[in-house]
Amino acid sequence: MSLENIVIAVSLLLGIVLLILIIYLISRVNDLEAKAFSFQSATSSEKKTETDSQKVFGGLNGRQLWDEWVAMANGGEDRFGIRGDRDRFLALLELHIRSLIKTGIEHGSNGINEPPSNPLKIKMLRGEFESYLPSSQAGRLYEIGCDLGFSDDPQQQAALVAALTETVDAISMGIDAGSTFVENAMRDVSTEPQDRELGQELVPADQSSVD
Repeated sequence: MSLENIVIAVSLLLGIVLLILIIYLISRVNDLEAKAFSFQSATSSEKKTETDSQKVFGGLNGRQLWDEWVAMANGGEDRFGIRGDRDRFLALLELHIRSLIKTGIEHGSNGINEPPSNPLKIKMLRGEFESYLPSSQAGRLYEIGCDLGFSDDPQQQAALVAALTETVDAISMGIDAGSTFVENAMRDVSTEPQDRELGQELVPADQSSVD
C-alpha cells in the first residue's frame, strides 16, 4: 500500500471518528437542554403552586368577596381563584357573626344601641380583612343579641337563641357552608344562655384552617 493510500485511509478514519464525536456531543447537549428545561418547568410549577396556595381571597374584600362567594355557591365560576380560600372565608364569617352576637349581648346588658359597621374589620392570622353580611341579617344578629343580653327570662332566652340559630342557618345556606359552620358560629351561645361566658377571645373554631 502506498503512502498516499495510507494517508487517505487515516484521514478517512479520523473524519469518521470526528463525525461520531460531533454527533455524540450534539446528543449530550440536547439531553442537558432537555433536563434543564424540565427542571425549570418543574420549579416554575412549584412556585406557581406555592403562590396559589398562599392566595387569600384573590384581592377581594368586604361585599365583593361575599357576592363572589354567593355566586359560586349558586354554580358560578371561580373567576378569582378563591375556591381554595374556602376554609379561611368561612372562618372570617364565623368571627363576624360571633362578634355581632357578642357585641349585641354586651350592648343589651348595658343599655347601648350602637350596631357595628358593615363590612366589619376582622383580624385573622394573615392580617385584617373586611367581612360583609347582608344588612338585614347582620342587623338581626345584633338586635337579637341585644334582646338576649337584656332578657332575664329563660324561656325568652331560649327563643332568642333559636332565632339566632335560624338566622345563622340562613346565612350558611346562602353560601353553602353546611351545619358545622352554624355550630362554630353559635358556639359562644349555649342552650342555657343565662350561664354563657362571653369574655373569651374571638378565634376561629379551627386554627389550622386559617393559618
